[in-house]
Amino acid sequence: MVKALHEAGIEVILDMVFNHTAEGDERGATFCFRGLDNPTFYLLEPNTGRYLDYSGCGNTTNCNHPILRVLILTACATG
Repeated sequence: MVKALHEAGIEVILDMVFNHTAEGDERGATFCFRGLDNPTFYLLEPNTGRYLDYSGCGNTTNCNHPILRVLILTACATG
């Protein structure tokens, strides 16, 4: 689809949101990053283990961690 739009002269902007994983809070089901390594992929409150919410839409991903930075940069480079 993107190639066809480009051929028609239409630019495409992709908005990737890495904290939209369907893993609501610490009590919810595990669908994504939590099952791999919860404290690596999400920012957690140190005393309670609750997810920190700096994004306004739930669990904030830990973009300070090198593993998540590589994931994001790789997705952006290939997207």
